Amino acid sequence: MRDYQDFPPLEIVGAHGARLVLSDGREVLDAISSWWCKSLGHGHAGVRARIEQQLACFEHVIAANTTNAHLVDLCERLLRMANGAPPSDWGPHAVAGGPSGSSGHFGKVFLADNGSTAVEVALKMALQAQAQRGQVNRTGFAALSGGYHGETVGALSVGDLGLYADPYRSLMFPVTKLGPIPYRSGPDDPLWQDAGREWIAIEATLAPIAGTLAAIVYEPVLQAAGGMRLYSPDLLRRLRRFADRHDIYLIADEIAAGMGRLGTMLASPPDALPDFAVLSKGLTAGFLPLSAVLTTNDIYVQFDGDWSSHRAFLHSNTHTGNALAVAAGLGALDAYVSEGIMEHVATQGPRLCAALGKVARRLSTLTRPRGVGMVAAVDLCAPGGAPLDPAARTGMRVFRAALERGALLRPLGDTLYLFPPLNTPAQDLDAMVGILADSVTAVLGGDAVYTDIAQT
Repeated sequence: MRDYQDFPPLEIVGAHGARLVLSDGREVLDAISSWWCKSLGHGHAGVRARIEQQLACFEHVIAANTTNAHLVDLCERLLRMANGAPPSDWGPHAVAGGPSGSSGHFGKVFLADNGSTAVEVALKMALQAQAQRGQVNRTGFAALSGGYHGETVGALSVGDLGLYADPYRSLMFPVTKLGPIPYRSGPDDPLWQDAGREWIAIEATLAPIAGTLAAIVYEPVLQAAGGMRLYSPDLLRRLRRFADRHDIYLIADEIAAGMGRLGTMLASPPDALPDFAVLSKGLTAGFLPLSAVLTTNDIYVQFDGDWSSHRAFLHSNTHTGNALAVAAGLGALDAYVSEGIMEHVATQGPRLCAALGKVARRLSTLTRPRGVGMVAAVDLCAPGGAPLDPAARTGMRVFRAALERGALLRPLGDTLYLFPPLNTPAQDLDAMVGILADSVTAVLGGDAVYTDIAQT
């Protein structure tokens, strides 16, 4: 808290695209998509128009025993997207009331209002579904080590970051943490599609508890808050096969990695889809809070019954299906397709990762470059590669230096990362990499290298 005594918050008076406008007239590049949610940048006209149109009709009505066309449309389009339908089936020209995608893997959508809540929904739904299909002994959960799933008690329990969880241990339930994780640098890593070595230990941990697990929880491919670490997608295929053999559900926390961030609308591989996919952040392009838990028809039927059976899933959210948030979600889906967002990520994402990799190779104070889609990260280190003393708060110093140069970086400890809006133009991506490089050299010394790198 005392950081703010000499480092006051920025006063924002406007925002557009990848830029924040400060009260003193300066513009700062939002290189982290305002905590990873502004997937289409600030002030996107199409999303805003959708919200304004809805506001002229109504802003919110209880979603218990009511419905509306936009609510249905969003859920159907999300299912088609998640089931791998072509963009024409879930983009702006998708036929309302057309194929819902229920013939694919996912068949139902439960809407909530933020990512942590949606993780709680998936945990509760998995636990109750297991019991109601006769698996009453399946009350345990396992999760990947180094993961993060939110700040509520259940989400903290399945997470593995003491910084956030330690004060609340007495509230949390025990969860088996799985490792070692097959961390990789990205798609160019020779072992990107091979988690065989690490799987031996993970399977050995899972085997003795396989009969008591309700679900396994993970962030697919990208562990964001844990240090922007990437791991082999092969791990998810192995988890899927293990879960199928042992009647365990899989919960994929796609909040940070999904909605196009890693280059596909779901970060989970098509051949390793989870039983629950949790979406938020980019779901509304960061305009309004909304989250969604996508699940299967097989799980849905576990809750079907007369009132007297008490099989219903009772999780109440005042703003479930909020009309303005739903409108933002529809506007975001429109833009993902009509503006070629995935095509932009396919060309500019590798360019961003390559540029940051070049900087890391030229600066001895950066190590472990990694990236996929529109996310790239490096770790600060002492010259020669030794770890820095966390007490020195080097990342915070780089953060402040970057703000002076015109970019909001907000590192995770000594991990620097770029997580820009998915539609960020090339010149702004170049500027973000350049400011990061210049800020590191300003704090840790060395020659300014980015200008030379950008010309090679």
